[in-house]
Amino acid sequence: MQGTEILHKQIETQFASAFTEVPDVPEYITENLNHKLRPYQIQALRQFIFTQERDISDMSYNHLLFHMATGSGKTVVLAATMLYLFKEKTRQNFIFFVNSDAIIKKTKENLMNEQSSKYLFKPEGIVIEGQRINLQLVDVFPEYPDKNTVYLKLTTIQKLHTSLDKTRENSLTYESLKRQPLVLLADEAHHINASTKRKKRKYTTDELSEKTWETTISTLLSLQPQNRLLEFTATINLENDELFDKYRDKIVYQYDLKQFMNDGYSKNVTLLQANQDDNDKMLQAVLLSQYRKYVARDNNIELKPIILFKSNRIPISKAAHRSFVELLQQLTIQHFSTIIQSGLATFQNQKSIWGKMYRYYQNMDYSKVIRDLQWDFADENILDANTKEFLEEKNSLSLNTLEDPNNPFRAIFAVAKLNEGWDVLNLFDIVRISEGNTNTKKTTDSEAQLIGRGARYYPFVYQSEYSFQRRFDTLPSELKALETLHYHTINDSTYIKRLWKSLEEANIQVREDDYILKQAKIKPEFKKTELFKNGRIYINQVISTTKEDYQTLKDYNIQTEKELATDSIVETLYGTSTEIINTIQLREFRWDVEKSFIQKGIQRNPFFTFNNLKQYVPAISSMKTFIESPSFLGNTAIHVSLPKDFQLTTYQKLSLIDNFLVYVERNIKNNYMKTKGTPIFEGVAFSELINDYYVEISKVNANVTNMDEFKQPRPMRHFDWYVYDQAIVNSWESSLIDFINEFMGELKSKYEDVYLIRNERKVKIVEINGTRGFMPDFLLYLKDNDVTYQVFIEPKGDHLRLQDQWKEDFLLSLSEREDIEILSENDEVRLIGLKFYSTTTTYKNDFREDFEKKLLN
Repeated sequence: MQGTEILHKQIETQFASAFTEVPDVPEYITENLNHKLRPYQIQALRQFIFTQERDISDMSYNHLLFHMATGSGKTVVLAATMLYLFKEKTRQNFIFFVNSDAIIKKTKENLMNEQSSKYLFKPEGIVIEGQRINLQLVDVFPEYPDKNTVYLKLTTIQKLHTSLDKTRENSLTYESLKRQPLVLLADEAHHINASTKRKKRKYTTDELSEKTWETTISTLLSLQPQNRLLEFTATINLENDELFDKYRDKIVYQYDLKQFMNDGYSKNVTLLQANQDDNDKMLQAVLLSQYRKYVARDNNIELKPIILFKSNRIPISKAAHRSFVELLQQLTIQHFSTIIQSGLATFQNQKSIWGKMYRYYQNMDYSKVIRDLQWDFADENILDANTKEFLEEKNSLSLNTLEDPNNPFRAIFAVAKLNEGWDVLNLFDIVRISEGNTNTKKTTDSEAQLIGRGARYYPFVYQSEYSFQRRFDTLPSELKALETLHYHTINDSTYIKRLWKSLEEANIQVREDDYILKQAKIKPEFKKTELFKNGRIYINQVISTTKEDYQTLKDYNIQTEKELATDSIVETLYGTSTEIINTIQLREFRWDVEKSFIQKGIQRNPFFTFNNLKQYVPAISSMKTFIESPSFLGNTAIHVSLPKDFQLTTYQKLSLIDNFLVYVERNIKNNYMKTKGTPIFEGVAFSELINDYYVEISKVNANVTNMDEFKQPRPMRHFDWYVYDQAIVNSWESSLIDFINEFMGELKSKYEDVYLIRNERKVKIVEINGTRGFMPDFLLYLKDNDVTYQVFIEPKGDHLRLQDQWKEDFLLSLSEREDIEILSENDEVRLIGLKFYSTTTTYKNDFREDFEKKLLN
């Protein structure tokens, strides 16, 4: 698989093919983690497992890098890889290293302290196949390890290097580490690349140290072929040719900050520029922080928002701390009233966060607000991160448990100790104190890094739902304040220009503190139409499955005649060169799987014990039935592509049946006792599903945002076939409207009524006999003398086509299935699904052909 393309892209390409069985994340991983894995974390683990299940993993995939954004949960992925390597590869010795003692303390809490709110494993302990697994901290690894124990050494890279370089009693040695396989876990791994980065340049003093660290790690990895080095970082510069050459065949998964923020897993970031002095700026920030707390309280949400006051020198930070305490102690009702009235005069008619805040305070009891401020921000609830005491473990851990209800801190005064390794979710305000117009690139780069860390999303329960993603981007809600990080800074053009540049380089999406709330209204003339008054939109009914629905493996969406990939066989024979592999002649081979291989595969997979399997497959009476019945595995056949004249060995056949049974297991679990869509479509009154809607349009930094996905209002008043007065759409949705407009003359000559309807989170259809559902972006309503047509249309960006292919398949099936039943007052209603619309020429031509064939010809 090696070549010029980055490893993770090679894997993703293989996953998208029909010949590669995508590995699932084992249940023993998900069952032993304290938090549900997010989709991108699952994908990261699947791609990692894929490399480790290859025959060439010791040679080609012993050193891998997870390039994942700050806040994306790299440590959760790290913990999951430990469980996998222990269970599947019997690895017991792990060394976690990083360049900072603070991160070591944080990681110790995450991996070892069952009482910590950030403990990564289930508090009741790690259990695999009924066995309790112990996770034990060590300085050296035991010569005779206990079977059910994972041994973990936590250390800095500096200490690890020194320990190996200068051997002492009861310390690690290269000789001792040769005896057992070793897994190296490198966090903030960009610190161990000095030798690679500086091949052609002179080293600085610090880089000379880092060069020796890189050599140490390389030596440890090479001690055994079974050793593994897994690196985790959010920061790697692939524009550097040396780093690209080193890591292009090692980046097993990439999920950068831009994608992380676009997917909604972070807070939004907003810059607040002001010319105020420090005291006014600090007071405004405190009022904003307390406003967040009140909004959360009003919505039954537990939240203790944190403010970070950042300075460039310790004396300035300490002076600001003293001023802050005095400011709140001396706050009076008269002063507070003056602040609110002044704010209202300035922001009364604005929809910015300031306008919302001042209008909120306007109707509150000022004396109560002051009491709350003085209580919440009392000096004992302020953390000075500049003192020697801060370096003690107690205060350092307090900084990493700020979300805990029993952690009293609401504000932090700091200089530069918080940029790397700081893990906090409830930071909502960063206030820049007394820095004048300091605007060097080093300064703004550091601030961008801090902003990136502060943008970690704070998950909360709202209306009984818990979410790790933003929910209010396009909704007019005060709860936006709980999904936004505000960076309070000076209004200096040179500094702001440099900061924007640093933010762009860091791929941090930034919004200005202003937005326009756009409303799409149904046109008055459309409300007078028969369609709006009496028309119906057809969506399919959903039912719960029963045990009787599962009589054969087909009921679990399982094919017992299955095509599997054998690329590992080809690579073992011919190497991984793409040029060579492309020249190999392959033949199609059908293997009718013998019962003995199925029995052996089942014995190797604990899911297929009868007692466990019976819970998911109630139709079987014995394992004999499951193995031999044509309704189950009796007629299993595997199709593979093999080099000419090559014969499968017994070992290779067992590997194929193992992969096939993983596929069977996954589909059995995913499809048993779920709610499923039916082919019965019933009409819902048009006016119930189609009504006015709002979309919030923000000014976004175009350089770090995918502008194709950025929604913009488009006037549609003069297009009588569009039911809303404007379309609030992204680039490919707007392109679809242009496409429809091109054909409007032909459509109107063929149909009496033609209406294009934007579906804004209302009309949902569910896969027939499946559990997946979605809301097509557009409905095209057509009516002639005899028939009413409801056409589902979905514009799709090319980067989403593969993962959403099932949606297109579902849409296309609506025109082809014979079992579709439409419950309507007249029988002349037809449902049509079209191929995805895309702006790419090839896909657009495919859509055009489908459109003309189904709607015009």
